[in-house]
Amino acid sequence: MSSRKAVVSGSSGRHADPHAAKEALYAKGVTLKEFAEKNGFKYRTVSEVVRGVNKGLYGEGHKVAVALRIK
Repeated sequence: MSSRKAVVSGSSGRHADPHAAKEALYAKGVTLKEFAEKNGFKYRTVSEVVRGVNKGLYGEGHKVAVALRIK
């Protein structure tokens, strides 16, 4: 049986989870609102992806997850 592990930030540039992506943004001094405006996303969608409400499986949520390097 194979088990899937989340990729740790740094090994391939991806974040292990949405919370790690949020922390990485804040470490750079970028707020969620600034990230949303800079990348052309709605703040609400970015917030939902980071909080795990929007899983980022398709649509704008997926684009946000890709931009945040979650997917």
